[in-house]
Amino acid sequence: MAIFYSQDLIDQVRGASDIVDIISEYVPLKKKGANYFGLCPFHAEKTPSFSVNQAKQIYHCFGCGEGGNVFTFLMNHDKLGFTEALKLLARKSGIKLPKPQQDKKTADLNDQLYYANSVANAYFKQTLNQKNLSEKAKTFLKQRGVDSTAEEKFSLGYAPDKWDGFLSFAQSKGLDPKILVTAGLIVPKSDGKGYVDRFRDRLMFPIFNISGKIVGFGGRTLNPKEEAKYMNSPETPIYQKGKILYGLSFSKDSIREEGKAIIVEGYMDFISLFQAGIKNLVATSGTAFTTDQARLLSRHAQEVFLLFDSDSAGQQAAVRSLDILFDQGFEVKIVSFPQGEDPDSYVKKSGSEKLTELIEKAQNWIEFRTNRLGKKFSTFTIVEQEKIIADFMETASKIKNEVRRELFLKKLSESLEMNENILRKNLNRKIAPAKSQNKTGGTLPLRRTTETLEKEFLRILLEGEYLIEKVQGKLSVEDFVTSEHREILRLLFQSHKEHQPLSVSSMLDKIKDGKIRNLITEISVLEIGAGDLELQLTGYINSIRKQQKEKQIQDITDKIRDAEAKQDTETAKKLSENLHKLLIGS
Repeated sequence: MAIFYSQDLIDQVRGASDIVDIISEYVPLKKKGANYFGLCPFHAEKTPSFSVNQAKQIYHCFGCGEGGNVFTFLMNHDKLGFTEALKLLARKSGIKLPKPQQDKKTADLNDQLYYANSVANAYFKQTLNQKNLSEKAKTFLKQRGVDSTAEEKFSLGYAPDKWDGFLSFAQSKGLDPKILVTAGLIVPKSDGKGYVDRFRDRLMFPIFNISGKIVGFGGRTLNPKEEAKYMNSPETPIYQKGKILYGLSFSKDSIREEGKAIIVEGYMDFISLFQAGIKNLVATSGTAFTTDQARLLSRHAQEVFLLFDSDSAGQQAAVRSLDILFDQGFEVKIVSFPQGEDPDSYVKKSGSEKLTELIEKAQNWIEFRTNRLGKKFSTFTIVEQEKIIADFMETASKIKNEVRRELFLKKLSESLEMNENILRKNLNRKIAPAKSQNKTGGTLPLRRTTETLEKEFLRILLEGEYLIEKVQGKLSVEDFVTSEHREILRLLFQSHKEHQPLSVSSMLDKIKDGKIRNLITEISVLEIGAGDLELQLTGYINSIRKQQKEKQIQDITDKIRDAEAKQDTETAKKLSENLHKLLIGS
C-alpha cells in the first residue's frame, strides 16, 4: 500500500476513528460480551459471525476469515486505496491532512481512479451550469421536475456534444489518458491514434458507493436519434455494477430506520421519489438484480418492496429478482402500477401520499403470481398446473426460515385451492437433505497440533512487549513449523527491536499480505487461558520443543526402517546412534 503521510499522522487518524462507529455505518452491530457482532459484509451468511473488537480496534469474521483494522475495512469493502481510506477517516474525524509528499501519479491505482472520477464529475457539473452548452440538459431536468436541490444533492452534470471536451479538461489536471481509459471515461479512437470521450451529449448521473465515493457514471442521452438511451461506465477495479445499488449512500439511514427498502429500476425513478420525500429506496440502475446487491441490502433492511415499471419488461424484472431476495431472507412485496405508469410518472401525477398508499397495498409474491395467471388455477391443464406448482416450489425452496416457509405453503394452498400436504411433499423433494456431519474420529495430525500450539503462543505474545522480551533467545523464528506463523513472529521480534509500541491495529498497516493480516486478527480473538502469562509461555515453549523432538524421532525412525529394508546396515547403524543420542537427550 502506498503511504503518503507520516506514521504519527496515520496513528492520529486511527486513534480518532472508532472501528465500531465506522463499521456500524455499513453493518448493523449488536454487542455480545466484549465484542460486537453482525452479518459479514464479505461473504453470504445467515448467522452473524463477523466480530468487531473495540478494545483492539480490529475486526475478524469467523466464517470467511477476513480481518483487519479500520483502514483495511474501508479498503476491502469500498475498494479504496490506503490514502483514500485515510482521507475519508480524517474527514469524518475533523483532522486536516497536509498535502501528500508524493505526486498523484505514484498513488495506488484505485486512488487514481477515484481521483479521475472526481475530476470528471467536476467537469460535468461545471458544463451543466454553462448556458451556452447545457440548454438541452436544463430543459430535460425541468420537464422531468428535477429541482436545483436534487440536482446539487445527486451531483448531476452534463457531458457536452464534443469529442474531446472532457479529455482536454482532464489532461489539464495532469491525468494520464491510460488511467482515464481504465476508469471508462474515454475510449481509444478506431485508428488507434488518440482518444475520444466516452460520454457525449448525455445527462450525467454519478454512481456512488456506500461511503459516498464516485465509482462510475450513468449517462442519459439527450439526442432523440441515439439508440442507446442509457450508457453506464464499464466495469473497472472500483466499479462492478452487480455490487452497487444506486442511491444507497443517500438512503441507508432511512432504510435502517424504516426496516424496509423500496427498490426501483432507474436513476430518475430514484431521484423523483427521493425528491418527493420517499427516501428509503435504492435503484438497480436498469440492470438485473444480483445476489451481491441483495446481500448488500440485507445489512440494512428485512423487507423490500419492488416498484418496477408496469410494462412486461418491468414485471419480468420483478419476477427474476424474487428468488434472489428470498434466498437472502427478505420478506418481498410487489407494487403494481396502472398500465403505462412507472414510479417516476406516478409520483408526479398522483403525489407521494397516493404512492405511499399504493405501497401499503403491495401484494405478496403469491398474490402477485396468481393474479398474473389471468384465470383460476383449476382451469389450467394438468401439465400447466404442474409447471405452475414447480415454479412456486422453486421459490419456496429459497426461503430459509422454516416458519416463513410454512406460512408460504399455507397461503399458497389457500390461493390455489390445493391440499397443503401435497405441496409440502413437492417441496420436500425439492429441498436437498442436509449433508451429514463428518464423523471421522481419530487424533488430529501432528502438523495441526503444532499449528494450534503456535497460534496460542502468538496470541499470548500479542498481549505486550515485555512478553516478547521474555521469549527471545528461548525460541527462534525457525522453530515454528508454519510459514505464516514464522512471519508473524518475525514481525513481533522486529517491532520489539525497533522499540515500537505493540498494537495489533497499527501492525496491520504494515502488512501487505492479506492472508497474514487475516491470520493475525484470527489469532488476536483467541481466548487466553487463566493464569500467569509468562508461565503459560514457558509451557508453550516446552510443548513446541517436545513436538520438534517427537518429529525428529519419527523422521529418524522412518529412515532407519527404509535403510533396513534396503539392507543398508551402515546407514541404519549411524541413524540408530543418532536416535539413541536424541532419546538420551530427551
